Amino acid sequence: MNVNLLRFHYAARSVNAETKEKQLINIKAFSELPKDGLEFGISERRVVVYRTAVGEEISVQYPGKESIRARGNRPWDFRPKLHTPDGTALKDLSFPDIWDDLSNLHTADKETLSFLAAVFFRMAFMVNYTQSDEEYDYINLEGGSKGNLRLNMYKPNLSPDVLRELQERIGVMPRNVSLEGYLLYNDLLVQNEDCKYYYRALHERNEAWNFKTGRINTLFSHLSVIEFLQGGITFSEVMLRFQRGMGVAPCPIKNLDAITGGIITT
Repeated sequence: MNVNLLRFHYAARSVNAETKEKQLINIKAFSELPKDGLEFGISERRVVVYRTAVGEEISVQYPGKESIRARGNRPWDFRPKLHTPDGTALKDLSFPDIWDDLSNLHTADKETLSFLAAVFFRMAFMVNYTQSDEEYDYINLEGGSKGNLRLNMYKPNLSPDVLRELQERIGVMPRNVSLEGYLLYNDLLVQNEDCKYYYRALHERNEAWNFKTGRINTLFSHLSVIEFLQGGITFSEVMLRFQRGMGVAPCPIKNLDAITGGIITT
């Protein structure tokens, strides 16, 4: 693998500022998805955001269940959907599902896990994400009417060479989806987390938004699982991180060098 395609130096001040700017643009894009006439569980819309090289479709379906929650609505809530090339829908995954999947990867090779960790780091800080302003197809699930809408957002620019070699090293992914599809599904999961925590901070708690609480802390929890699989930390340390993080277990920045085998430096 051409590891230079993954190398990155984390300079906190500049990287944090750039990441936050990208997050805010994406939060604005997803918060402004048209919602007229839509309601969770009754009349939902599915917007195809990504199509993979093998023909999978990864969409956002909205409104989500938190848009009608008893403790106060979160109108921006959505959930990602992955459809295989034959149209079969992957079941909705929670983050515990994702962490189970990582634990069940068909590899224990530290180098391969280091490459995957570097990819998750780059997704966390939206490294090499490119801005696009384009039309996306949608379908209204009640009635089947179709159309398109525009989204101005930052999207991951995943290297085909990195994806191909990682896929070969890992083999069959959990749930029989492609690595590309799985990563893009994760990208939309953590995008929803950013929307949720931004809305909670500004509209529920009237406090400053911590840009690390969604995307970054969640994907850094993926890194903690990888660190455990590599033998870098014990199971009890993972549990302590979850306890301290109240549902997430972000790895410390200082551990990135070891987890990624020096691909990500600080």
